[in-house]
Amino acid sequence: MDSRFIRTLAEAIDAGTARCVATVVSTAGSAPGKPGFKMLVRHDGSIFGTVGGGEAEQKVLEAALSDAANEVRTMRFELTGQPDQKDGTKMVCGGAMEVLLEPVASVHRLYILGGGHCGMALSALAAQCGFAVTVIDDRPAWALSEKHPAARVVCAPYDEAARHIRFSQDASIVIMTHGHEHDERLLRDCIGRPHKYLGLIASKRKAGLFFERMEQDGIKREDLERIYTPIGFDIGSDTPAEIAVSICAQLIAVRSGKTEVSFNANPLFNKNVKN
Repeated sequence: MDSRFIRTLAEAIDAGTARCVATVVSTAGSAPGKPGFKMLVRHDGSIFGTVGGGEAEQKVLEAALSDAANEVRTMRFELTGQPDQKDGTKMVCGGAMEVLLEPVASVHRLYILGGGHCGMALSALAAQCGFAVTVIDDRPAWALSEKHPAARVVCAPYDEAARHIRFSQDASIVIMTHGHEHDERLLRDCIGRPHKYLGLIASKRKAGLFFERMEQDGIKREDLERIYTPIGFDIGSDTPAEIAVSICAQLIAVRSGKTEVSFNANPLFNKNVKN
């Protein structure tokens, strides 16, 4: 595989912009693409590389940007100038070509702002659940790899924390520092920037006070409404491990696109409840 393609694909994955990789897997007769030709398709429709150009490449691009690209699939193109036949195109190269489309899994980053006891439990559990975890804390005694062995650890003042966050639609951010003033500062720094999840560990009263001040300062109410707080699912959690479970479950639900979570999906239970 071409080193430039590998580098560009890695950069796109890291930036969260990669959508799909298309690869010419076979050809017959004359075809514009050759086996091994690759094309990266980004979420915005931009590309790197080629599968041969022309109508076939345009159809590959359209398929890569559709919901059909969420699963691995192949596309065949007959290049005999007969668009009405099965797999037909207007291209008159004379042969045929088959292209494999592979979706690129997003890197789901989790930034834990506060590396205390709850942060330690969450960093370990979230890493096991497939998140690429970064822990940021301003205390050298807590910003340690020994305390967060499954995470990237950054020791930095909280007013510089945003510099270490790659804001994107696949980024999740959990604020759980050791001070209310840090929590509010970080919330202000993160709100309004691209993210999938922004959560704050707080009581309803604490969150309400933050929101009141922030709304008075001109922060949009719709941005405040997107914040997950009190953070995590209400499962009666108390210990750091239990709190981590409740937060991680919520993170997974948001990552999976869940808007409702059933407490008990047993059909007999639900039937009894309805009656």
